[in-house]
Amino acid sequence: MRTFLASFGRYRDYAPFVLRLVCSIRLFAAAGHTALHPSEGLPGYADWLQSLGFPFPMLSAALSAYGEVIGAVLILIGWQTRLAALLLIVNFTLAVLIGHVAIGDSYMDTFPALVILAISWFLLLNGPGKPSVDEGL
Repeated sequence: MRTFLASFGRYRDYAPFVLRLVCSIRLFAAAGHTALHPSEGLPGYADWLQSLGFPFPMLSAALSAYGEVIGAVLILIGWQTRLAALLLIVNFTLAVLIGHVAIGDSYMDTFPALVILAISWFLLLNGPGKPSVDEGL
């Protein structure tokens, strides 16, 4: 059994791709409508940020939404992965602290943001793996 499980080690460079795929799909699903339909999505997002006392709510909403969508694309293709991960770490640290913890969200409501934050840390520290543009496909 140990030999069987050890045989999976040769595929370890592909494990980050699974994380990149899952993370990018979730990011795009969550922020895609807001960023791609700014007249519909951004005002509501900005109103919510304003209700939390966030400074410059419209600018913050746009930066967050576009950052998530651009980050999703970069992470999916594995290009500038560490930079995208760093930007997502900043975004999701703020999301967890201001958008979840400060308003008393439950762990389960905060969990999706925590998962993206954890994946972003993993990608920052470990890189994109294969296949990726950063690694030469």
